[in-house]
This record gives sequence, C-alpha cells and structure tokens, in this order.
Amino acid sequence: MNPLDLAPALSPDTFLLLRYLLSAGLLLFLPFLGIAIAGSAASLVLNFFGRENRDGRSLRLSREWIEAVTLNRLSLLLLGLLPYLVIAYACQRILGDRTSLPAIVWLAPIGALLAGCLLLYLYRSAIRRTTELPAAPFAAGAAGLLALLSAAFLSFLLIGTLVNPARLPLVRSNLVFILSWHSLVEFLLFLALSFGLAGGFALRLLGRSKANEEGESPDYEARVRTAGTSFALAGALAVPAIVVLYLVTLPVTGMSTEVFVMAATVPILALAVFALLYLLPGKKEGRPGDLVSALFILMFVAVVLCDQRADANTFQGLSAPPGPLAAETVSRKGKAVKPAGANAAVLEKGKQVFDTVCSACHQFDAKVIGPPLNEVVPKYKGNVAKLKGFIRNPVKVNPALPAMPKPAIKEDEVDAVARYLLSKVKGG
Repeated sequence: MNPLDLAPALSPDTFLLLRYLLSAGLLLFLPFLGIAIAGSAASLVLNFFGRENRDGRSLRLSREWIEAVTLNRLSLLLLGLLPYLVIAYACQRILGDRTSLPAIVWLAPIGALLAGCLLLYLYRSAIRRTTELPAAPFAAGAAGLLALLSAAFLSFLLIGTLVNPARLPLVRSNLVFILSWHSLVEFLLFLALSFGLAGGFALRLLGRSKANEEGESPDYEARVRTAGTSFALAGALAVPAIVVLYLVTLPVTGMSTEVFVMAATVPILALAVFALLYLLPGKKEGRPGDLVSALFILMFVAVVLCDQRADANTFQGLSAPPGPLAAETVSRKGKAVKPAGANAAVLEKGKQVFDTVCSACHQFDAKVIGPPLNEVVPKYKGNVAKLKGFIRNPVKVNPALPAMPKPAIKEDEVDAVARYLLSKVKGG
C-alpha cells in the first residue's frame, strides 16, 4: 500500500518533490507579502499621525516606506503570483482526491492580493504628489492593506489543511470548518515576523538620503532608526510567545523531535535580534539593518521548514501498515475466511481511520459535533453491513444535530472503521 494514504496516486519521490516546491513557494511568497503588509501599515500610521501633528519627518518617512515596499509589476509576478500558484498546485496534488475544495477558494487569495497591490499603488501615487493626503487616497491605502491581510489569512487557512487533513470531510460540507486555532496562530506568527522584517528593511534602506534633503531636520536619520528599531524589537519580542502557541495548537499527528527543534530555533533567532538592537554596545553608530533582516529571513525559513516537517509527520501518521490489512483466503468449500491475525489488523486499521478522520466530530463517551458513539452504535446490534451503509452514505437522523458529511475514505476503510466501532462499543 502506498505510504501516502491521503494521496494514493503519489509516489514517495513525487511527494518529496511537491514538498520542496511548496517550501520554495512559501519562502518567496511569505516574506514578500509580509513586508508589503507591514510596510504599508507603517506608512499609513505615520501618514495619519504626521498629518495630525504636522510632523514633516513622519510624513517623509511614510512616503519613503511605501515607496520601498510597493514593488513593480515584475516583482509582484515573480515574488507574489507565481509562488502562490506553486503553493496552490502543491497543496492540491498532496491532498489528492481527498479534497474537493472548489478552485475559486484557491483563487480568492490571488484576487485579494491583486486588489491590495492596486490600491496601494494608488496610495503611493497620491503620496508622491503630496503628503497632505485627501481622504480618498488614504482610504484606498487602508483598503489595500485590508485586502493584503485577507490574502494572507486565507492562504494560511488553505495551507493549514495539510497539517490537519482529518478536517477535510467537514470542510467540504461547510467551509466554516476550515477555521482552526493553529491557522490563526500561524497567521499571528507571520505578522510578528513581517513587522520585524519591515523594521530591518527600514534600517537597511530608508533614511540614507542627505539629512537636509527637502528641508527636513538633521535628525531624520534618528527618526528612521527609531521606527525601524521599534518594529524589529516588537516583532522579536512577540515571537517566543507565539511559537509556544504554535506548538500547543499543532495537531499531535504533526509533532516530532525535528518539529520541536526547528520551532525552538525561532525564539533563539529572535533573542539574537533583541541582543543586537538593545543589548550590544555601539548600536547607535552602526547600521544593523542587514543583520536584522537576515535574522528575520532565517526565522521565516525555520517556520516554513517546521511546517513542512509537521505536514510530513501528519501524512506519515496516516499511512497504513504494509501488507494486506483485510486479506481473505478461500476455503475448500469456496467460502471467504479470514487468515490468522487478519481481524486484529482490520481493527487496527479501523482505529487509524477513526483517529484521523472520525475523531474530529465523534467521541465514544461525549458529544463533540456528532452524538456519543456509545449511544448510537449499539442500535446497529452488530450488523456490519448496516453500519457500513450509513458510513458510506450518511443521512440526517437527529434534527438537533448537523448532518454528517460523507467521509472521503475507501471501501476497505469503511469496512475497517465499522468493525472497529462495533468492537469498541458494548452491545455493538
């Protein structure tokens, strides 16, 4: 049996190649999107308070920041659109026929990304003409930021199905079930890294023009340094707590020593940023932007690799033991009989199917989304065929409970999980 039970058409080499493609797409897409989000947010905030306080330095920094993070169309194509298409392709191939999410779901982040970039280009064009922005261009910039945030959040929800594929039957029945705490935590970690990277980007690229350019005061460089340092420190200080939440919300099937080690490197790198900007002497005379940016890029790399390892653990955990699990032999009288040890193998397979697919909605002794199995399974009175028929094509029985979605499992898995349930419940 193929070790990748969720994608039976994939060979191990193809699965590994898809993981590499997914990692490469994420390493291009996430920093690009993150720095665009954090830089545009910083520009909008600086522009708002600069206009309120008549602060020319903030207004100038607002303009330079948005000019630095809004890239040209070629960069948008190479760092945004193409990497996302690679991500979507890899996810769909890995999930295989177990997901029937419509293509529009995967295209929604692209639409939000394009709309956000267009609105931010309008905002940048307006701020180039005058820093005293009227309401409409500022609103366009705020709408563009919201669109980019939506693109990022939707992307994390979709990619999050890889680490918890047992939820896919629920997602197919109702897209609301695509929401998960782990995806939300990953999104928060992405924002923390993005604002930290934007801070390093500011320290590296902004404020290098002459101090008196456009009549600004000589301390403009200090303003840039303060803003960049504040962003980088805020991101670095938020990272450790979010990494802890990341591990807490990660499904147990994705955990391993490798995942823990790679996740632990992220707070260590964040501590290095803190030491570089706050503890080391001589920070005011140097330009630490290059090193700070490199450290945050390494954090992005560590998070992506950690995610990919967790995804691989999840799919490996869903694999079935080698060899036939429900093999039958034919007796001399022509009747099918189970070979020795086959019953135990079938029940073990049924337990794996239950743990990875059914347990998201069902428990034996408590109501989750569906009723307690200890109450409903005895009604089948040991009738395997009847229980298999319901699992294969569920119908709504209790008006007070949601209809059970049709599980995306194969016929041998239907048989195995039905026998497992009947063996576990008294009276089954």
